[in-house]
Order: sequence, then C-alpha cells, then structure tokens
Amino acid sequence: MSALVAHPAWQPSPQTRPRPGVSADPRRPRLQLVGPGFVPSPAPSSAPSADPGPAVAARPAARRAAPLRLTALGRRVAAVAALLVALVLALALGTAAGQAVSSGATAQTVTHTVVPGETLWAVAGSAAGPGQDVRDVVAQIVQLNALATEVLEPGQALLVPAAG
Repeated sequence: MSALVAHPAWQPSPQTRPRPGVSADPRRPRLQLVGPGFVPSPAPSSAPSADPGPAVAARPAARRAAPLRLTALGRRVAAVAALLVALVLALALGTAAGQAVSSGATAQTVTHTVVPGETLWAVAGSAAGPGQDVRDVVAQIVQLNALATEVLEPGQALLVPAAG
C-alpha cells in the first residue's frame, strides 16, 4: 500500500530544474510518493504561541461535502442502471397483473365423481352446453384436473366446467 504525503517545506534540490509553466513557490505543498510503513513527521509550526497558557485544541471548521459530480460515462451508467431497474419493475408488475387477470377469469366448475365404465368423452359430453364442441370441453377437463392420461378410475373426483 502506498500513501501520498504533502510536505509544505520541501524545496527543490539545486540539481533539478523547474519545469516550464509550473510555479516554484516554496510555500505551495508538494506531493511525495512514500512506501508502506511510512509515518509522516509533524509539520513545524510557523509562529510560536504568544500565550504560554494551557493548549486548547482548535475545533476544525465544519466543511460542507462537495456535491457529487459525475463524468459523462458515469451519467450514462447511472441512466442505464435506472432504466434496467424500471424494466425489471415493469416486468414484475406486468406478470403479477397478468396472473391476477387470468386467475379471475376462470369459469364456474362443478365436481363430478366418475362411475364404473364412464369415459372422459362421456363426462365432457354431459358437461358441454348446446352448440359447444365436446373436444374443447375434454381439453378443459384435462387442463383443470392436470390429467396425465385420459383413463379414468371409478370414484375419481373431476372438476368439470359447468354447463352454461
């Protein structure tokens, strides 16, 4: 780990030449790259205290935090993140609304107990309304009861669409 330390009393050595366009003001602090384990020495005080009484630590002035400033890339990333959050929220709400609408539109059903020798076609035929295709009613019965096969067992309870 490295650290940067400001040394206000640092003076350029006579061997180094000042860079063009850079102020050589000795009062201006300079940055120095230091290695791990470096402990900076305290800066020497510029003026001795006139009052030899007990030292009172001055309270540092409250500094207002600088407002957050984003680069153009940062603004783009923030905009894309906001759009992704909005998209996920819209998909979640749309899915929930779709399920609520589809579950509310279920047809009235009645329970039918299968008797020996009865077929799914016979059950659907008795439940079909006038002019209704029996094949559609068979498909509804299979879907309502989650039937894996069309074979019915005597005594089996089936949900059947009410004749309407």
